[in-house]
Amino acid sequence: MVRQGERVYGYVNRCPHTGAPLDWMPDQFLDAEGEYIICAVHGALFEIDSGRCVYGPCVNSVLEAIPVFLLQERVILDWPD
Repeated sequence: MVRQGERVYGYVNRCPHTGAPLDWMPDQFLDAEGEYIICAVHGALFEIDSGRCVYGPCVNSVLEAIPVFLLQERVILDWPD
């Protein structure tokens, strides 16, 4: 999950290209500037708000989204029943 201000975005921790975990260190998912989610295996960059790959071998692929939202500063999983 990545929080930006009052928004939170959840994605499965798996690169759509390799299937490998994205985090380059435990719980570290963003590039040095904090602008993109980065794949630790090959450096693909994904938009935080959409999960769409904008750089790397899987351009235009998307991360698998997990529906979440903030409620009183808590992250709530919005999974269907």
